Formats: sequence, C-alpha cells, structure tokens
Amino acid sequence: MTDQVLYFFSKTRKQRSKLYIRMGLFCWVYVIGLLLYEEFGDKPVPEDLHLAMVIAFPVASAILFLVAWWHIRNPATYRAMITPERFTIEYPNSESWSFDVNVADIKRFEYRQTLSHAGKGIMDHGILLKDGSFHHISMNYGNHIKEMYKAVKSVSPEVTFSNRVNKRVQGLGLDRDYEK
Repeated sequence: MTDQVLYFFSKTRKQRSKLYIRMGLFCWVYVIGLLLYEEFGDKPVPEDLHLAMVIAFPVASAILFLVAWWHIRNPATYRAMITPERFTIEYPNSESWSFDVNVADIKRFEYRQTLSHAGKGIMDHGILLKDGSFHHISMNYGNHIKEMYKAVKSVSPEVTFSNRVNKRVQGLGLDRDYEK
C-alpha cells in the first residue's frame, strides 16, 4: 500500500463549533440592527415583525450557543482520506456513516433521494460500489464531495458522478434505483 494521499479532510467538533458561535452572534446583529432602525429609521417597524425578531433571534442564538457548547464538550474528529488504494471515512460515533473501501470497488458517486408513500426523503450523498452497496458521505463537517470524486477519478477513471439525483423507490417490492 502506498503512502500517497490524494485527498485528506479533517475537522474536529471544536472547530465546527465556531460556525454555530458565529451564527449565534449574527442573530444578535440582526436584533441590534432592528433596534437601530427603529431608533433612527423613517418608517416604523410593524409590531408583529418587531415581536418576532426580538423573540426568535435571541432564542435561535441561545440554541446555537448550546449546540456549540455541546460540540466543545464532546470532542471528536471527522476524517476523510483517499489514497490510490483506499477510501476511508471516519465519522464520529457512527459506524453506519464510517467506511473503508477499496477505490477499485467504487462504481460511482451519486446524490440519492428515497421516495416512498410519504413523499421525498432526505438527500444522501455517497458512493455506490460495484456490488450494489451504498455508502453515505455526510456533509456535516464542510467537506467537499466533488473534491473526493476528483481524487478517486484520478486513479480510477471509470468512476462517474452525475449531477442528476438517483431516486430510490421503497416498499411494495419496488426497491430499485431510478436515475432521472
């Protein structure tokens, strides 16, 4: 096995918490902006908009700060690495989203959405292997699936990545893929 790394991405929960802190701070920027507009603006702000902003943004800020606090208090690291032979993802505390596969076994990268009697499901990003198994690639940490695809394509040119969504129908014996 070679030590050549084609793609590497790593982010800790502590690093990720900075996003939530910034978002929480910007909630307060909106509230301050509203108050400044009310003080110095020409037109009055509708009462229902004022009330919604003065309640919703501070509550959202508190929730975002709690999420950031949780990320700091529960350290873990997301890692994705691609070498000419292996594609490995280590997702914190999730065996189902973590995998280590042979690059030669990858058929394609795809966007996948499940359809059922309840409607459309959540969009999944991932890889489909030649044996038909699908491995989800979480985008929660700010990684880039197109960069992963380029790294794999550089050593395995037959791998494809369509911009179309692969819609998967579930139930009634219709578990099959529809590329549309």
